[in-house]
Amino acid sequence: MADEWLSREHEAFGLGLSRFLDLDAGLREVREQAGRHEDVVRGLGLVLDADGGLASILHAEDATDSATTDPANRAWMSEADVAEALRALPAEQRLAARKDPAIAACVSGELLVRALELLDDLVQEKKRPGTAEGDPAPYAQRFADLARDYARARRFTLAEPPALTLPAALNLAAVFARTFEHDLRAARHPGDSAHALTDTLDSAARARDPDRVRGIDLVARPLARSLALEAGHRLRLPMADGLVAALLDGTLDDFTDADLTGVNPNDPGLNGIQWSDPGTRWPPGTDIEALRNRSEETSPYSRVYVLGRRPKGTSRPGAGVRV
Repeated sequence: MADEWLSREHEAFGLGLSRFLDLDAGLREVREQAGRHEDVVRGLGLVLDADGGLASILHAEDATDSATTDPANRAWMSEADVAEALRALPAEQRLAARKDPAIAACVSGELLVRALELLDDLVQEKKRPGTAEGDPAPYAQRFADLARDYARARRFTLAEPPALTLPAALNLAAVFARTFEHDLRAARHPGDSAHALTDTLDSAARARDPDRVRGIDLVARPLARSLALEAGHRLRLPMADGLVAALLDGTLDDFTDADLTGVNPNDPGLNGIQWSDPGTRWPPGTDIEALRNRSEETSPYSRVYVLGRRPKGTSRPGAGVRV
């Protein structure tokens, strides 16, 4: 019964539509349009460069891919990418960054935070039951790394890190705080917070009372973070994570394959850079032997030098070699 009813209603619906629509005419029009499809395509081909359009689309996709794979343009970068991006900066920009007090403050702020974290761990260790005097041995390597990193950041040689004690860790943190305050002022940043950190650490070091510095990392950490973000912005990096590690690794100091023909070899700001006999280009007339005598070779026969470090042993006799 249901099938018969649907069949009758379908016929009635078709008859009703035929009163308003010319179905045969509509079908003829569709067939005519389909027949002219080839003519339409042929006409478009005369006015449009389809191959050129496709090539431009593919070129735009390639450009987008290269922009997203360029380390300097990515929103996220690994520490290795950060170091690579710094090494890729032009020599002039790297030389300027080495003199920028804001970059120095970024490093000294991070070192201060690490020193305060070490202090906090040492205090907690001292208060553990059964260790009344504390056991600094597990933290000795962190302390030595801090001392060495500070020496690298300030470009001097540290022969032997001091032995780790709680007073020594307090003194080191106080030195870091004074350095941080100095760098902030040189970078024309407000130094009130850094000055408060310096006063607190100095008084704690004099009294040998590490409890006085509890909680001041809550001031130092966001301040150091903001400086790292500023330094990353100055260096055109999309992020600041890994920046201090890359700076301490000397990524701004490698000029072993750089064109330095536009700089003054006697500029004190060049102290600490690495240069090489075969790769570094100096201004015409530069006394290369004099540069060697003002430098230390990184390893025997490497022909790679650190400018500003006195070579070990006697200097070579000057031969007046110039370029």
